[in-house]
Order: sequence, then structure tokens, then C-alpha cells
Amino acid sequence: MLQLDKEQIGHFSEMDLEEILQTGGFDAILPRSLSDGQLVCVSDQLRAMLWGEGTRGPDGEPNAAIAMALLLIAKAHPSPPVNGELIFEGSLEQLRDVMMVLSMAADREIVNRLLNRPNDDESLSMLTGIEAIMVGESSPSQPRRAKRRPQAAV
Repeated sequence: MLQLDKEQIGHFSEMDLEEILQTGGFDAILPRSLSDGQLVCVSDQLRAMLWGEGTRGPDGEPNAAIAMALLLIAKAHPSPPVNGELIFEGSLEQLRDVMMVLSMAADREIVNRLLNRPNDDESLSMLTGIEAIMVGESSPSQPRRAKRRPQAAV
């Protein structure tokens, strides 16, 4: 069984994310570009936040996950700056949905690495999903009706 102790995860803060962004640009903060440790930290932070366990690490520093989600929103659905500052124009429900998409993307990247099956297209899919959430196209899918099999003529 795969297992990782909480003590092994470490911490990935907003400041760490900012440093990565400054040195590597936007692509450096996508799940596929993060180091193994950073990726596992983001996955853990997103799960904690989605389960209502808080947004700060054990050292009191803000987690990178919320900043990462906001940066991905800004990239996928840019809004014009107001007085030189970016404004988040969305609901908390949209932010939660984006965090869920990011969580799934991080988890998929972890599994891809474990199975040694890289998939670079997933970053594009994640950004497309975030864009759909922000423009309101993320309505619940309708359940499919079972198709009837054609009956043989008797």
C-alpha cells in the first residue's frame, strides 16, 4: 500500500509559490512543473481547505494552494486590473470549484508520476475547466437516459 506520513510532506507557502512564479513564470506553477514535494504539499493543502481544515501551514504561513487557485483563475479568466490591482470577480462557490479542479489535476499528476505516464495535455484541460467555471458554463451534467436496444423484427 502506498503511504506517506504527514511529517514527510513538509510545507509549501505563498512565498515559495511567489519565488517559483518570479523565476519560472506562470508555467512553473502548474502541477506538471512542481517538484514532487511541492506537488504533494499542494494536494494536501487543497484537501485540507476543501474539508474546512484551514488555510495556514503548521508554521502559521499561508498555504500556497489558495494563491495558486487565484493565479490559475487570473490566467484562465483574466479581468482588467482596477487601479493597478487584480480583482477576483467570482463567487466563493466558483473558487471552491476551481480548487476542486486544481485538486484533481494535482492528484492526477501524482498518479501519472507514480505510474511513469506523463501527460502534458492535462494542464490545458485544467485551464479549460477553470475557464468554464468562471464563465458559468459549469452546470451540472444531465443524467443520460439509457438507450433502448433495437428490437429484431419478428
